[in-house]
Amino acid sequence: MDIRTQLCFSLSRKLMRPPAERTIDYGAYGDWRNDSLSKSWAAFSDTNVTDKDVLDFGCGDGHLSFFLAKEKRPRRIVGVDINEMAIERANETLAQTPYANDMSIEFLVGNTDKLPVPDQSFDTVLAFDCMEHVMSPKSILNDWYRVLRPGGRCLIEWFPYKGPWGPHMEALIPIPWAHIVFGERAMFRTAEKIYDLSEFTPRHWDLDENGKKKPNKWSAWSTFEEQGYINKLDIPTFQTLARGAGFALSRKEQHSFGGSHVRRAIGRTLMNTPLIGEYFVSYVIIELLRPERL
Repeated sequence: MDIRTQLCFSLSRKLMRPPAERTIDYGAYGDWRNDSLSKSWAAFSDTNVTDKDVLDFGCGDGHLSFFLAKEKRPRRIVGVDINEMAIERANETLAQTPYANDMSIEFLVGNTDKLPVPDQSFDTVLAFDCMEHVMSPKSILNDWYRVLRPGGRCLIEWFPYKGPWGPHMEALIPIPWAHIVFGERAMFRTAEKIYDLSEFTPRHWDLDENGKKKPNKWSAWSTFEEQGYINKLDIPTFQTLARGAGFALSRKEQHSFGGSHVRRAIGRTLMNTPLIGEYFVSYVIIELLRPERL
């Protein structure tokens, strides 16, 4: 084991804490997700959804779609995800949930670079907590443009890679900026070792249908490209790709640390520091506009 991996493993093991209930109980996760999405939606205007045709990109089990269908009354909402099991769960929930007859709700399995919907068929595209997982961002941005009507918008809540928890591996490596300090290879080797520790509590996504811990997947990867889960996209590159697809960037709000007033103030200061600012961006709110005409 090289020195970076040794340090990353030792520190991760020392900092490991009992997991939050939502990460080990799927029912608790669903409740937390619904609450989280309602707070996330507060950053956007209801006018983008009410009486509109809405595409929920990366919809997962449909939590955002169901929240909006219940609270904001879109005319139609279509959820798309590449995870077939998630779409199955969304459709199972849909079958058990009554909605007004004048509202259309549908869930579809998509693929990694093209949406299974017609051209100019939506007023709004939503992408919450999924942009970092899009491995073909250029293709997807072009496809968002294709499916939006002129004047339509993409509403995005995104956790960029350079931020303190960009790799989404904090369940195993609870160290902010570990990807910067230790590097990818050390993180994957550490995750492989932590996963097999007796004191590590597997999260609900680590369990099979019988509630048993799944085999250790971390040994198969040494980079995020191999893993195919985190795209390492930075904010300037995203903006370049979005403009290349034909979008206008109508809104961008960067957010740093939460917590106390002092902590937030420090985060804002660091976030606005030239060259290093993006490393202190926890998440960003973005609205893309498909112009009425070129």
